[in-house]
This record gives sequence, structure tokens and C-alpha cells, in this order.
Amino acid sequence: MSNYYNAWLDFKRLLGLDLDYLNTYTEVEAVVINEVPLRVGSGRGEGLGEADLPVVKGKDELPFIPGSSLKGVLRSWLEAIHSPEDTCRVGDSSHECCSLKAELVYKLVKGIEKRFYKGLKLEAEEFKRAVEEIDLRKIAERYKECAGVGEATKKFASAMQSIAKDVTVLEVSALVNRLRDVLIKEKLIPCIICRIFGNKALAAHISISDARPTDGDIKTFSRTRIAIDRFTKTALPRALFDYEYVPEGYKWKFKIIAWNIDLGDKNGDASSRLRLLLENLASIGLFMGGMKSAGHGLLRLVVDESRVKVCRVENAVLKCDVKPIKEFLAQG
Repeated sequence: MSNYYNAWLDFKRLLGLDLDYLNTYTEVEAVVINEVPLRVGSGRGEGLGEADLPVVKGKDELPFIPGSSLKGVLRSWLEAIHSPEDTCRVGDSSHECCSLKAELVYKLVKGIEKRFYKGLKLEAEEFKRAVEEIDLRKIAERYKECAGVGEATKKFASAMQSIAKDVTVLEVSALVNRLRDVLIKEKLIPCIICRIFGNKALAAHISISDARPTDGDIKTFSRTRIAIDRFTKTALPRALFDYEYVPEGYKWKFKIIAWNIDLGDKNGDASSRLRLLLENLASIGLFMGGMKSAGHGLLRLVVDESRVKVCRVENAVLKCDVKPIKEFLAQG
């Protein structure tokens, strides 16, 4: 029975649908330093004496970097190094298509799980009913911004019909093999970045906290600039403004929490991408916030002050181990 369950759970992991059980918990406690001035803006300033473009601050009036901004930058960098054929891009049609795929496979998996009986087997007629319950028209309407919505739903319907053809009973390992092969062949599996960061139909496997300064006495400064017309290369009239920024040299601490992503797994798709992000943050750094073209915003990982907690579930007990982050990096 254990082998049957493992085969099914491995299949759900491939689809990014494994968050209903916990197998690994990873907590990265990262310390970064802004090597150049940093400004993460909070919109237009309205208070008396406030800069036109202030930085975002917490209730303690200290600047911080929102976790949503960190998550967006990390995801965008990962998207940028992948081929458009291998992943989607947030904000365009491909992201809608990846969300469409995620909802299709989610509805399929839930329909199958309702119908499993002893030994994790499924009658072909029950499989057909699970597929028929999926309202393809309604899903297609929800993701109509996907350029290939019609083709994707037709491929899905055709592939599912072919699996149950001339089969009386589908045993789980055979079912998993058939589903995996056809979903990969027809490119109906959500991309690896969506399986990590989530999309409209898929829950994220990671959570990123706000980055708070380690120095409670952090200070900000202001600079005055004037906007330049990109065509004439001259100053725009009445375009003088000042902006607030954090000077270089401050350290910031934040956490990346990952569920069912083992950072030490050398063969895992998700773990290799997370290591890649951390390696880039350590070796090259990532740009964050505004005024990047003016040399602002470079953050770099402070390797010696960062650590990783990896917890694994063993016999219903979470066993954890804390290690320096350099042990998980290529240069470590």
C-alpha cells in the first residue's frame, strides 16, 4: 500500500499539488546588505516636510523591504533566465495559460481521489466520470486571456479520453505513468516557476517575509533630481523632485519559508531553482526598488551571517537541522 501512495504523491508533487501533506520544511534566514543606496518607495509623499518620493516605513518609522517586493524580484529574475517555452511570465498570456493548466490538473486529481478504492485502484468508468465533471467551458472562460486556451482544453479532453479507452481497471502506478506521460507530452503541466511561486490557480510553495534592518538606528537621506526628456535629452519643465533613500552599507534580515522543497536535494527541480536564486544573490546580487538606472538598489547576500533550517517528517515527527547557508551554495 505504501508504494501505491508514494507513486500517487510523487505524481502530485510533479504537478505542484502536494501541499496537502508535509514532507519537508525549509527555512532560509537570509541576511543581505545594500551595497549601494536603496529606495523602495511608498508612493507620493503628502506630509509636511516629507520627500516627494519617500521610502516605505513600518509602524516603528524604520524603512523595510516588503516581502511582496522581494518575492516579485526573485520570481522575475528566475523567469528571465528561463526560455519562454519552459516557463510563463507574470502579466502576459503565458501566465494565464499556466494558471489554466494548474486548474485542469487540480480538478483532475481531486476527481480521481474521490473515486479511489481499496489498493488505490480506479475503474475506467469512474475515471471517465472524474473527467466529465470538469467543466472545460467554464474553465476556458475563466482563462480566456490565454492565447492557447482552446487548444489546451481540447488537448486535455483528448488525452484523458485516450487513457480510459479499452481499460477496465486502472491500478495507481499504471494510471500515474499514463497521466504523467501524456501531460508532459501535451505540455499540460504548470511550469516550474509557478510550481514554486504559485499562480492564479496554484498555491505557492514558498513564503517570503519583509526584510527588516538589523540596525535599529538606520538613517535615511534625500536627494533632489530633475526629470529628463528621453527624446530631447533636456530637463523637463517643472519636473524638479526630491526622493528619500537609505545609504549603502545597511544589513537586512528576512526569511524564505518553503514547504516540500528540500534545499539539499541535488535532483529536485524546485530545490535547484531555489539554490540558484541564493547563489545569484550571493555572487552577483539582485537589484531592488527604484532608481536602479541611477545605480541604486543592489542587494547582496551576506553568506557568513545566513543560515538554513531543514526539517523532515519522520514517523510523524519533524526533525530539524540548522546549517550555514554556504553548505548549500555551489561556491560553498
